[in-house]
Amino acid sequence: MVEAIPGPKEQVIPAGENLFKALLMIAVLAGSFWLANGIAGLQSSWKWAAIASLGVVNVVILTGMGVLGHDAVHRVLFRTAFWNEFWGGLLSALVLIPFQANRGVHLSHHSRAHQPDLDPEEAMHRYPFIVAVLIGAPIGVAINYRQFFVHLANGKFGRVAQDVFFLAIAGTIYFVLMPALGISLMATIVPVLIAFPLVFAFRAMSDHYGLAAVARGAKEGVKENVTGWVVLTPRWLEWLWSHVNYHEVHHKYPWLAHTYLPGVFAATRDKHPYAVVRGYWRSLWHHRKRSYYSA
Repeated sequence: MVEAIPGPKEQVIPAGENLFKALLMIAVLAGSFWLANGIAGLQSSWKWAAIASLGVVNVVILTGMGVLGHDAVHRVLFRTAFWNEFWGGLLSALVLIPFQANRGVHLSHHSRAHQPDLDPEEAMHRYPFIVAVLIGAPIGVAINYRQFFVHLANGKFGRVAQDVFFLAIAGTIYFVLMPALGISLMATIVPVLIAFPLVFAFRAMSDHYGLAAVARGAKEGVKENVTGWVVLTPRWLEWLWSHVNYHEVHHKYPWLAHTYLPGVFAATRDKHPYAVVRGYWRSLWHHRKRSYYSA
């Protein structure tokens, strides 16, 4: 439990853990692609079921990489600015998201969280439950690329260049290097693209869905506002997804590194209102008959 919530410069950034996790996820993803490619060469009627299962696993890993990129958006992945931007750009690009564009969208989301017609993330999930599950992910990707072109139109060429650089690295790995090494895109990238919307929805639908709208113009960090959920999950999933399940705690204390969020939740749950649910499956079951903005 956290006795005193540290300020931005007082906290300890878990740089070593973050680096280890990033390298581990990249290695596991590469190993999974290699395994899926091997399975694709087998003469078995079950091989595509196995490849599809690996596709789901790969999206779970990529989600973890994206959450680390999210910490870099808040500049708490590494203390050093260069490494924070480097790893944030690379990890985001491996999820095919432009990092600097995502920073623009995400920080705007924080300043207008769950405010109708102002929160940019509203566009992902403001639909009936099943529709939001199916189209939330592609809309979220489109929002980030729209921001990329906004940066380009506004002459923010440094941000654009950084996004192009890292996306080019990711594109080269996925669509040039992997085929050159004989790794089938049909057994690796295609299952990831198919599984991505549903796995994304499994987690992201539990960020803000089914909560009352926040008054327009409300300031981020006002403790009486409840803009997101706290989803209690097993510790291995908390670690893998870098405590993003404490989403409302993150919104109340956005400057904190992810390792602080469980302790801050325990220390403040009697002080501030939280919407808490035990597990992502139960969260989705709870949301199935609700709308994005619900009393």
